[in-house]
Amino acid sequence: MIDDNPNFPRIICSAFIEKDGKFLVVNDPKFGAWRVPGGKPEGDERLEKALEREMQEEVGVKIENPKFLGYGQDSMYLIPKKKTVSRLLMFFHVKVDQELTIDPTEASEHKWVKFEEIKNVKNIEGGLVDFFNRNPNIQL
Repeated sequence: MIDDNPNFPRIICSAFIEKDGKFLVVNDPKFGAWRVPGGKPEGDERLEKALEREMQEEVGVKIENPKFLGYGQDSMYLIPKKKTVSRLLMFFHVKVDQELTIDPTEASEHKWVKFEEIKNVKNIEGGLVDFFNRNPNIQL
């Protein structure tokens, strides 16, 4: 299975969720790191559909018209499985106006920050660091 094969990176769809000019970051208990919500496609699911499903599952919000921003790569230690996984994270931007319902198994903590503050959050996932390194002048 490719998903568990260390020779292939996992593809992850993640979203910078914007509400009232601020962006959601969550502390993921599986990795022990701050990140923006997201997850991996299932089967032959297209990236945008995977993103829509993951946003519904993780934060209880229906998204529309996600805008692709770029990618980042990292290797993260998956605490429950006690193994390191290589990941290719595809980042999108979405705006919402409804209230979110955050799944506590996906986020032990969450906070809303300005976009430029995300890169300064302590202990953010490597894929976000790599994304900002690849896109140093990005603004939303």
